[in-house]
Amino acid sequence: MLYLEPKAAINIVYLYSEVMPYTIAVMRALVREHGAVVDCVYWDEKKRTPFIPENEAGIIFYKRSGFDLASLKKFIEARNPSIIYVVGRMDNLYLKVVRQFRGRCRIVTGSDNQWNGSFRQKIAALFGGRLYRRYFDYFWVPGARQYEFAHNIGYPPERIINHLLTADSAIFGNVYEQYKAIKKNKYPHNIVFAGRFAESKGIDLLVAAFNEVKAATKNDWQLTLIGSGEVQIALQTHISLKRFMSGAELAADTTNWGIFCLPSRYEPWGVVVHEFTMAGLPIICSDAVGAGDALVMEGQNGYIFNSGDKEALKTALQQIMAKSDVELLLMSRKSYELSKMQSPEIAADSLMSILENNNG
Repeated sequence: MLYLEPKAAINIVYLYSEVMPYTIAVMRALVREHGAVVDCVYWDEKKRTPFIPENEAGIIFYKRSGFDLASLKKFIEARNPSIIYVVGRMDNLYLKVVRQFRGRCRIVTGSDNQWNGSFRQKIAALFGGRLYRRYFDYFWVPGARQYEFAHNIGYPPERIINHLLTADSAIFGNVYEQYKAIKKNKYPHNIVFAGRFAESKGIDLLVAAFNEVKAATKNDWQLTLIGSGEVQIALQTHISLKRFMSGAELAADTTNWGIFCLPSRYEPWGVVVHEFTMAGLPIICSDAVGAGDALVMEGQNGYIFNSGDKEALKTALQQIMAKSDVELLLMSRKSYELSKMQSPEIAADSLMSILENNNG
């Protein structure tokens, strides 16, 4: 009988901001698929969301408020990590400590920043070595626009890894198969938005465009808005308002929704687009949404309109509403198929690939 020595655990330290459930999905894939042990320091003060992560097998969370520079350095040294993942340049303590681990392990940062060629970004490109490359060996990005950002600030292709952001397939992965028979019987004429009720999300634009299309066509389509925020929405017979919903709640309720719309004026990526394509919903989104590049094929599983353009959004809504239920079902299937290009497992594989890079 051939005896194989078990692999030593790969230790990964996350120095993170606010942890979200989809972030933990990637950590779980690292543990499950690669035998990693993940220790995550996360922001526990001045949070924008109520979510609090809980420890589980292979993943331990630590409050950022419990560390200073000396204790964080000692914490990392005790774990002797193969990889340190740092959530951008937003935390000076994180930046100070990882400088002390350069050359001792792989140090990765991630960003959803889109390259837009602004003056500020050109300055970042000019001083990319001081702002980024002196801290981080690798740049982890979700899509093409972010890849361009990383490349323009000085990271060569072999130092850029993909598939940073992903929906949690454990929550959304089975939704399409579970509900497609119900939707085949009667496809829901209901457009859903889920997110903050903020001007940056374009929710005011969506409500105005939907109301105008509804008044002109007098069809049976409804609009469901999920979340809360500073933009106030007037209740109407064809508009439903729902409180913030967890991923599991969203997944369970998708049987009632036919289309997902994200009309953002600013949206570097938008994991929610992946969540709803995974659930099999056709998508309408603005061209500001980074995830639209990979997950929305014009006319096939949705429509992309010019950000901030109400008339363009109205056209997209009219195009969707003119579809037959058979056509909407076909678009639904195409969304589901497109969603397979990304998953927590693919994200974990991408991160682990840097350990094969002999350049360190």
